[in-house]
Formats: sequence, structure tokens, C-alpha cells
Amino acid sequence: MKIMLIGPSAAGKTTLIQRLIDKEIKYDKTQTVEYVGDFIDTPGEYMQQRGYWGSLTITSHDADIIGLVQDSTSEDCWFSGGLTSKFQKPVVGILTKIDREDSNQKQGRSYLELAGCTKIFPVSSYTGEGVEELFASLHQMIEQYKEDNARRYADDYFD
Repeated sequence: MKIMLIGPSAAGKTTLIQRLIDKEIKYDKTQTVEYVGDFIDTPGEYMQQRGYWGSLTITSHDADIIGLVQDSTSEDCWFSGGLTSKFQKPVVGILTKIDREDSNQKQGRSYLELAGCTKIFPVSSYTGEGVEELFASLHQMIEQYKEDNARRYADDYFD
């Protein structure tokens, strides 16, 4: 199973991965596409500069699920309308930093909905709020995706 996280710089992609794999949470700027266990971490600049979108598209072929990550404290929207249609696999929205006082979940959710996300998970990587639900849902989606596409892959593809 591979889950690719896409979002602008400082949206919380790397921190969320650190939380999900039970690693110490510390700031670590992602410089290039990184494969971290079951996750694919992408630099925010790849989302923010159209010239890098091709790299995101190519890398998405290695993923089973795409997670669009939106910082709930940011007023900026980097996701274009209907972005989820670019990927031929499940796409979820992940709304980060919900524990912060300046969090605006309604606005962040609207950005993810604009991109085409129908499943949106509000999370806090620091407090852990919503992380277990996200993790369980991702695993459930992977199992459903494996079942739906069993004839398309070799037996050991999802190991």
C-alpha cells in the first residue's frame, strides 16, 4: 500500500507522516519526493509551481491512494477545481492543523471540496485528533481498492 500526500509547503504533510508512522515529530522540509514506509511525501513546491505538476502525476502512479493536504489555518487554495479527476485512483482530502486557534475548517473544507474531494478528514498531527480515523479509513480504502482491482495486479503487488 502506498499513500501519496500532495499539498503546498507547510501544509503538514511530513508532520502527518511522522505521526502516522509513530516517529518523533520534528520540522523537516521535504526537498524532493521521498518514499517513507507506506507513504510518498512530496515537496510543497511541486504543488505550487505548475512546472512540477508532471512529477506529481508520474509519481502518483506509484500510489494506491492520493491525499490532498490543506492547512486549515491558511487562506490560500492551491488546488484547482476538479483536481481529483487527474488521478485514476481514490483521492481523499486531509485538513490539517485543526488544533490551532486560527483554524478555519469551513474554509479549508471548501478548498478540498472544490478540488473534488468527497471524503475529508480533519486531523491534528500534534494532538492526534482524527489521525486514527484517517488511518483506519485509508486501510479500508486500500482493501476495497485491492478487491476492486484484484485481476489487474500480480498477487504480491500490494505487499
